[in-house]
Amino acid sequence: MRFDPSGADVLSFALDAMERGVQVAFATLVNIDGSSPRATGAQIAISQDGGHAGSISSGCLERAIIDEARQSIARGEGGVVRYGKGSPFVDVALPCGSGVDILFSVTPDKSALKTAIVSLQERKPISLAFAASGVFDKAKTPDDFIRRYEPALRIIAAGFGPELTVLASLAHAAGFDFCALSPDDAALRACATSQTIHLASSSAVQEIEIDSRSACVLLFHDREWERALAPRFLRSPAFYVGAVGGRKTAAARREMLIDEGLAPSEIDRLAAPIGLVPMTRDPAALAVSILAEIVAQARDQ
Repeated sequence: MRFDPSGADVLSFALDAMERGVQVAFATLVNIDGSSPRATGAQIAISQDGGHAGSISSGCLERAIIDEARQSIARGEGGVVRYGKGSPFVDVALPCGSGVDILFSVTPDKSALKTAIVSLQERKPISLAFAASGVFDKAKTPDDFIRRYEPALRIIAAGFGPELTVLASLAHAAGFDFCALSPDDAALRACATSQTIHLASSSAVQEIEIDSRSACVLLFHDREWERALAPRFLRSPAFYVGAVGGRKTAAARREMLIDEGLAPSEIDRLAAPIGLVPMTRDPAALAVSILAEIVAQARDQ
């Protein structure tokens, strides 16, 4: 199953199993005593037959968690279990010496899972409440753990050639939602993306869905396409807008945007030159550099 940073893959796995009549439990990381490779809220959904989706510990606890989840399903009762430091399970140790508390939740509410999945598909955040007795659309007691799900980051990138296609491939592998815009049909076909938009004319660009979880990237070395797209990107809710090109290009672009009527505060949103690796000319290095900058910006939101 393709990794999905939004957690929708875990919810979908659980719902699919329940639709087949297979019982499911959720294991949720609710407390960390020390360090952990995952943050609180990390989850695994486990089916009665041992199938599972998600990750909590990068492998050092997964087998024990799956076994406990299946036992919880058999008992019809979940609860919080400590692993690592301070745990009664001396045969299950964490190499880092930390302790983690895992909440096992049985008999999830199917309607709550369906609602959450639809919300994420519509790119809307949503929360679910996790308790030993189940998973609900809202908390039943003050002790319930509230897990918030955010839509995956969406990258909207416009350009040609490998600068676009390599970025699309890396973003897809990371689980991001990717939208490629290009006048080049061959480049669009090469993009492993959820959406592609053919740019037929710089004077008539189609509608583009941009929300607050979106990052917009201009990979063109073409002023007319930048003139068509940059104002739209900079006036959108996108949390990040970046463009390729050195200082000379950036200065000329700024003058062009002023001529297009953008205010200095709007133009100042533009990250240029783009990426954490300055002025790289290698498409692979550029793609990694861009993704790293986008992720860094997203963490500050």
